[in-house]
Amino acid sequence: MMKKRVVVGIAVLTCLDLHARLVACEPENKPISPVNQTLPLDNSQLMLGAVMNSETEEVRRLAERHQGLDERDTDDQSTPMIAASDTDQWPVVEILIDRGADIWAHDRFGIMTAQRTLTSRILRGSPEDAARLRVIEKLKARGYPFPRPSRAEILALDKAGKWPPPGVKR
Repeated sequence: MMKKRVVVGIAVLTCLDLHARLVACEPENKPISPVNQTLPLDNSQLMLGAVMNSETEEVRRLAERHQGLDERDTDDQSTPMIAASDTDQWPVVEILIDRGADIWAHDRFGIMTAQRTLTSRILRGSPEDAARLRVIEKLKARGYPFPRPSRAEILALDKAGKWPPPGVKR
């Protein structure tokens, strides 16, 4: 029993020592996240964070400054526009398109915003649906093909250097 207490005590002290060393290495002026007061922010992926937290006004503010329009999620390589379309935030998608987000971007699975416009489960006839329909028209106006290519086709075209299609502006 005494051996277990000693081992546990050493493990706790080791963890506390490691924590103290990590805290000592952090810059003093690093901003603190408002969501979790213990995790510092590093100004990366602010747009993705705003989209994932449904902060439309923050998305608008960042988009006006062209900040993070096409940043990539480190897990699946999705962009803020793909993340917004995945969660049926069509007014947010519209803001991102209007500010110049890359409509040709896809995640590592070949998923794109254009695909989500047709598979969206948003209530038809709602204000969000009206934004979804405007997004479709904006994509078409910029040369996106409807019917859209499949995920596998997009990945194959991209691998062959043929995505986006020749002649379109990225």
